[in-house]
Amino acid sequence: MKLLLARHGQSEWQVKVEDGDLDPPLTALGETQAHRLGEYLAAGEDSIAAIVASPLQRARRTAEIVASYLNLPVATEPDFREFDEWAAGWAPLPVSMWNMAPATPELNPGYSRFRTRVAAGLRRVVEAHHDADQLLLVTHAGTIGAQVRILLGSDTPRLWLNNTGLCLFEWGHPERGGSWVVHYLNRVEHLPPPMRTA
Repeated sequence: MKLLLARHGQSEWQVKVEDGDLDPPLTALGETQAHRLGEYLAAGEDSIAAIVASPLQRARRTAEIVASYLNLPVATEPDFREFDEWAAGWAPLPVSMWNMAPATPELNPGYSRFRTRVAAGLRRVVEAHHDADQLLLVTHAGTIGAQVRILLGSDTPRLWLNNTGLCLFEWGHPERGGSWVVHYLNRVEHLPPPMRTA
């Protein structure tokens, strides 16, 4: 099975100076980014069996645009919502660039709850589509970061992710057996440089 993780297109929140709505729509550029992603995936060699999105409108709308190119429905997974407990703490930082062990043995409460929620959603989606060759999950930077850390088995890595950036993981790669194999992180070749936002 392959998991293709995609971040939503640019949202209105990203271009505002002040904090705003926690569930903002896409900008016009975000809509265009989603169309570029849909065209790119439709032209790809690997077919996508199902699309699952966060219920928040920036991710859901991105998924709907992409789905129009792939002739697929969009399912939503509530546990793929973005992180929203900043006051309760984020994931631990590495001790050093050579020692990736967590700086503290316990996860911050906010991140711990978020990680548990994302892991539960990921497990549900994968188990519901256990026969699929490839799933597309359209979510958020924080959610994808948590998914990546869950799949890698470490809570310390950080990920830079552009709008509609793609990450690909594969379980059971012929040469790697029972482990998640990273094919790429933050692929944005479907966007010309002026359209790459984060």
